[in-house]
Amino acid sequence: MGVLLGIFFSSMGIGFSGALMPGPMLSVTIAESYKKGFWAGPLIVLGHAIPEFILMVLFSLGLNRFADNETAVGIIGIVGGAFLGWLGVKIFLEVRQGITIDLTAKQEVGWGPVVAGVWTSVSNPGWIIWWATIGARYILLSLEHGIIGLAFFFVGHEMADLIWYSLVSFLVSRGRGRISDRVYHVLLYACAVLVLGFAVLFIVNGVMTVLKA
Repeated sequence: MGVLLGIFFSSMGIGFSGALMPGPMLSVTIAESYKKGFWAGPLIVLGHAIPEFILMVLFSLGLNRFADNETAVGIIGIVGGAFLGWLGVKIFLEVRQGITIDLTAKQEVGWGPVVAGVWTSVSNPGWIIWWATIGARYILLSLEHGIIGLAFFFVGHEMADLIWYSLVSFLVSRGRGRISDRVYHVLLYACAVLVLGFAVLFIVNGVMTVLKA
């Protein structure tokens, strides 16, 4: 159970590193929350989770054949760690440049929140890259514990989006136009440190796995 909880909380922590950064999903959440209130955020996350679940299943079927190949597992870990490292540095630099979050910057899509959640996933090039690198490493780790391992990973990952975008929807629906820059920056710095820590762990474990092969 300890390993499963580790998968859950680490995937949620890394999920926050992506959820907190401004992008199309944030803009759509703001727009839908103005029109439909608090529940727009959770419904957008539901739409976002649908293609992610499909992609996780497809990746699991494809990666399962490599689960016993230590060289392949190690390489996937190194690549995933390198992408995590880039993500951590990017977050740190964004904060240093004074990134802010504006709860009035909205992007109209003309669809319902669930469809908008699907669209913001599949139209984002970084989404498939994340799943092909970081997601692939997590899937291989989760597959060691079967379906329940994948469930802990997936729920943990989606919880990050659900918590953040529900908060955004709540603030927008209550007429708040900003989130404190100081609080936002502290959250991002914490994510950057967490992500960089896991980047080192992924790379070291990947190298060790390749050397053992």
